[in-house]
Amino acid sequence: MENLKSIFRKLKEKIFKKKDEKHRTALDGMNGVMRFINSFAYIPGIQFTDDWKKNGRIGFACFVNLIVLLCTVYSVWYHYPAEFSVLVIGMFGFNAVVWVKLLVVVRNHDGFMSVVRFIYKMFKCNTSGRRERILSGVTKKMNYHLAINFFSFLAGYAFYSAFPLYDYIFNGKLTLVSPLVVPLIDWTNLRGYIITTDFNVFIVSYCLTVCIAVSSLFLAFVDAYDGMVSLIDEDFGAFSDMCNQNQCSKANDAVFRNLLVQLMDLARFSQYMNDLYSPISTAQVTMSFLVVVLSLAAYLAFDFISCIGGALVFFTEMLMYCFIGQLLDNTNERVVGVICNAKWYTYKVKYQKDMLVALYIAQNMHPISVANVSPLNFETGLNITSNIYTLTMFMIEIFD
Repeated sequence: MENLKSIFRKLKEKIFKKKDEKHRTALDGMNGVMRFINSFAYIPGIQFTDDWKKNGRIGFACFVNLIVLLCTVYSVWYHYPAEFSVLVIGMFGFNAVVWVKLLVVVRNHDGFMSVVRFIYKMFKCNTSGRRERILSGVTKKMNYHLAINFFSFLAGYAFYSAFPLYDYIFNGKLTLVSPLVVPLIDWTNLRGYIITTDFNVFIVSYCLTVCIAVSSLFLAFVDAYDGMVSLIDEDFGAFSDMCNQNQCSKANDAVFRNLLVQLMDLARFSQYMNDLYSPISTAQVTMSFLVVVLSLAAYLAFDFISCIGGALVFFTEMLMYCFIGQLLDNTNERVVGVICNAKWYTYKVKYQKDMLVALYIAQNMHPISVANVSPLNFETGLNITSNIYTLTMFMIEIFD
């Protein structure tokens, strides 16, 4: 009898647990997204929480990056004057990207947190009805995008770290995962090779936590931005219905004032993202191009296959940033579309004048740019890919 009661109790707990999971709120979903991001951000000490302060983990992250920089300089000296020394420049590129991301987040942590707090405020103020469903859709989209981002990193990292093991087991070769070597360690014997490989894998694993956290937060910002546009679109529909029904002028004024406030918040949100992620995007795109080209050169000139994993990581991350920039571009165009598609003809003249101001602001929302020259979008990504392809064909002709 006791066993039956125990089984029934466990079954009941599972059923109610499933029901609770099905009825998770949008705010719960946002909490889950931030937990995922902070699980990576915690390791280098840059977690996005209200009680954050500079800590020892940040110091350790800077120490690791400094060690990588010193080992890279040593590796250039170690390989010089062989052409192989040029390939170590790829590690300078990787190190530079991590430094930029780490320093931008630490120096502008209040800016990042102000955006995070605003997103939470948006989720807490819209907890019922259709607005809740809109934000639930936003969190689902965030989870989908974060999964793509994480597995793109994982694919390159797996190839990067696993290929030397494969080469040793099946071909009996001691293949370095990268041209980076450790001072005073002879990598040509098995013991030194294991130490050098473990060091390379450790520093890449550690530094990737910074990259994953920063790019995941970028995706969350852009998806939340798109959710704000959906809420504004919903409010414009409600306001148009109020104008058609000739409701109280004071009520209309209050609703329209709220719409303008939301549009101003949207413009500030866009500007904050631009300020925070323009330097990061510039470093990511330029260094990705450099690392991919050098990795392909290493493969074509020296048959250094393991560097393809590093090239894959950087290329997919560059495309991911271009994808995020394209999402932001599309959302900016959607803002203009929402304002233009509102039923202006049903509004009073005083509202129409304010709508012209709102339209002007929406049309002047600037996309994130790379070095203040090229917008961060798929077109830029395709142009860079085309240049990589052209250089690859050129190198094939030279090395053949």
